[in-house]
Amino acid sequence: MKFDVIVVGSGPGGYKAAITAAHLGARVALIEAGLAGGTCLNQGCIPKKTLFHLATLIESVNDLQGRGLTGRVGGDFTAAMRHKTEVVDGIRNNFSVWLRRLGIRFFNGRASLLDSRHIQVQINPDAVHPGGGDGPVVLETEKIILATGSRPKELSLCPTDGRQILHSRDFMFKLSHLPRSILFVGGGAVGVELGFLLHQFGARVTIVEHGAMLLDTVRLPQRAKVMLERKFKRIGVEVRKNTTVVACDKKDDGVTVHLSDGSVADYEMVLVAVGRQPYTEGMGLENAGVELTPDGFIRTTEYLETSIRGIYAIGDVKKGPMNANAALHDAKVAAANAVKGNLLRPNYLKVPVVFDTAFEIAAVGLTEDQADDAGFEAEAVRLNLGGSGKARAQNDYEGFAEVVHDAETGQLLGGCVVGPEAGEQIHMMAAACQSTRGLWFFKDMSYSHPSWSEELETVIDPYTTAFAQSQPGIFANTD
Repeated sequence: MKFDVIVVGSGPGGYKAAITAAHLGARVALIEAGLAGGTCLNQGCIPKKTLFHLATLIESVNDLQGRGLTGRVGGDFTAAMRHKTEVVDGIRNNFSVWLRRLGIRFFNGRASLLDSRHIQVQINPDAVHPGGGDGPVVLETEKIILATGSRPKELSLCPTDGRQILHSRDFMFKLSHLPRSILFVGGGAVGVELGFLLHQFGARVTIVEHGAMLLDTVRLPQRAKVMLERKFKRIGVEVRKNTTVVACDKKDDGVTVHLSDGSVADYEMVLVAVGRQPYTEGMGLENAGVELTPDGFIRTTEYLETSIRGIYAIGDVKKGPMNANAALHDAKVAAANAVKGNLLRPNYLKVPVVFDTAFEIAAVGLTEDQADDAGFEAEAVRLNLGGSGKARAQNDYEGFAEVVHDAETGQLLGGCVVGPEAGEQIHMMAAACQSTRGLWFFKDMSYSHPSWSEELETVIDPYTTAFAQSQPGIFANTD
């Protein structure tokens, strides 16, 4: 069988790459060795968002006691996990149907590159074999897009066993009851998100982070990180920074953890969240001559092409941000380049980062510090949600909106939103960063009132007179 483009991996990057290539007129095949939808659908974004919605409802309802609601709400973690599974199964069961409507051929099996133009697929035993037999299928193609993703990193001092010491995949697939107590090793996205979820359902949660702050390596302003840490302290999530795990001793009823500050504590479970590593093994990359970096990522050019012409790599399997939003961005870039020639380059500052934790936190573009480092006269203007009509109406006004601009010209450089629906509001900020109107993008809009998004206009009100002439957003005139 011959195709114009073959995509290996069906996570958000692979799925979007296949769709984009099909929309551009290519004949496309998509190969997935495991569960359709990859990490995002089965053990990442979708199940996490499902559980986060329940966790925030618990908080919201209990905060409104005496304000029109009576009766406190508690969480049933076992039922929540069943609900999560039903949501994921419902989406996954329609996966192949959606692909078929777009003319994309789906193969459920393990792919191995034979060379730069041929891929062998060993069809999974429980999948329908395209030829009716049980042997491997060889596919031919002009272009290949590798989107095999990543898996959780292990920690040698605290190796996972899927029962007492977990990683994020174990959490979604194996955790069937709420642990009484749990230690999260790592204060990045996984630690702060899953830690908040378990706290809301009643677990005693501790997060240890080797750095000086939670979410220490992402594009967020300091103010957002400090606000998150303060709320964790207020609601009872223990955070221990500048601390590492020295040893984990498993016992029948839990794990004894020794920390670098000399303390020792017992937990029913430990969840290791120290990052992710690319999945490149068993793909036959050496047969095609695809090169890896010293730390195991697929080496790519500025066009996301690998060391072999016609083979591209996207998402977690290459160097760059390791999240679904970045993979979706890569997908559109690589698919367009594969079909139309190398014209597009990724720009991750365009891609919003979003965290679902004790606050919803989202950011795009440059922070004030990053803008200063880039040579701008950066200024950040902020508006707390305390003055928002909708925030007051919903009794949910802890948070802020921040817009970063150049103080000399008014050029919009980026921004951050902390609070309800931050992940939705950030799309307005991203659009403004790519608009020729820049700051004035927010003034051009007509808003519903009361709404969250109207606060993005309010926050820039003091500056629109000073910058009467519109200036472009930072990405308005770039790819």
